[in-house]
Amino acid sequence: MALPITTSLSLPSLQGHSNPIYLCSPSVFSCRFYSRSLRVCALKTESDGSDLLRRPVVPSAKDVEENEENREEVDWEDQILEDTVPLVGFVRTILHSGKYENGDRLSAEHQQTIVDRLLPYHPEYDKKIGCGIDYITVDHHPDFESSRCLFIVRRDGEMVDFSYWKCIKGMIRKNYPLYADSFILRHFRRRRRNG
Repeated sequence: MALPITTSLSLPSLQGHSNPIYLCSPSVFSCRFYSRSLRVCALKTESDGSDLLRRPVVPSAKDVEENEENREEVDWEDQILEDTVPLVGFVRTILHSGKYENGDRLSAEHQQTIVDRLLPYHPEYDKKIGCGIDYITVDHHPDFESSRCLFIVRRDGEMVDFSYWKCIKGMIRKNYPLYADSFILRHFRRRRRNG
């Protein structure tokens, strides 16, 4: 469910780029993405400024008919990328844009997007939430000082980090169970932390 939110934090457009994972660093997805058996295409996105995440452009009925004639099966790689790349870009922008200093609370809009679109897919969601969320903040991880991450500050004051990568992987596993393991194995490098 998309939230009608406005923000001063803008995300880069994928339009005009032939590489749909342009927003992500090379360490995000494996370079093996470019195997000959896969078809890679740019995602077209649009935003009228009223939403936080850019949405894929909905093709016209004519475009859909032409695509169905030319292609018999769904390109699940593209579909998974359409769902995940904007969300990854959103979180990376929060962490690395300079908008938030360590210890700052996320804006209400950013927090709501994280709570609605990301956190429910964490494999330890109930454990991370605990007695409930007071707010979400950005800070350096205590064990990995060079790594900024998101923290849940619970209603009891306890601060718990969570891995947005685990949330993204959880989303892929839930929404694309038949393709998830293959996609994750191919595109995600092993992460250092266990948050």
